[in-house]
Amino acid sequence: MYWLLRALSAIITRLPAGAIDRLAKGLAWFGFDCIRLRRGVVLHNLALAFPEKSDAERRAIGRASYYHFLLTAFEFFYSRAIDVAATVTMQDEHYMRDALTAGQGAYVLCMHLGNWEAMGAACTRNFVPSYVLVKKVGSSSVDRFVSECRDHNGFLTVKREKKGDGLKAIAATLKRGEIVGFVMDQARPGEPKLPFFGYPAKTNTSFAAICGRFRAPIVPSFVLRQSFNHHVQYFLPEVSLEYTGDADADILKQSTEFNAVVEACIRRCPEQYFWLHNRWK
Repeated sequence: MYWLLRALSAIITRLPAGAIDRLAKGLAWFGFDCIRLRRGVVLHNLALAFPEKSDAERRAIGRASYYHFLLTAFEFFYSRAIDVAATVTMQDEHYMRDALTAGQGAYVLCMHLGNWEAMGAACTRNFVPSYVLVKKVGSSSVDRFVSECRDHNGFLTVKREKKGDGLKAIAATLKRGEIVGFVMDQARPGEPKLPFFGYPAKTNTSFAAICGRFRAPIVPSFVLRQSFNHHVQYFLPEVSLEYTGDADADILKQSTEFNAVVEACIRRCPEQYFWLHNRWK
């Protein structure tokens, strides 16, 4: 599989942007309208998130989300041949620069919106080394390909070989005044269901727990595609957290607040969100 992915990457990097765009649109139509790959999950998610929209509007958003996911995948393959960080223009980046002046490092609260891979590379290029907590991707051969691409792109990841490694790496990263990115919109087994688009959704509360243990400014950020390999990364004002002394209650309240931030970002461009993941299991 590793060599197949290498070959696919070599082919894609030789295609013009227009051809890649047409290919993504064709595959999105095939996946959404013909074989209906996870279409039921996508439309169910969209019905919960946007009950005010018509069925036709939600189908259009769903089809567009397939298209943008495919473009993100194609851009990832293409990244072996270009400078990914240079494809990202930043807006309101002063929120991050201000956060870093405290000398505590900073967290980036992010989500699967637009090309999230490009965002990590751009943060390292424009600020300080930025590390993202990630999980292994697929099989060992697939994970090897993904890891090599990320290393090439300057997309830094928190290495976790054994239990406790992640926390140690986060503490060390913040101590150096660097950035830790946390993708907030993935469900984890055993986690509580908290409001997300008005419905209880499995929510990863570990970010709030980590923030309580290692204090640093939290700056939400997301990226939107303007065209193939052209993105704008947006930064929002720092999120202020309240601590009452009741750690369990604080974690639930803060995680609910994080969900609200993620939801507001998604609402700005739902067509570029990863609706294939089922948060409302």
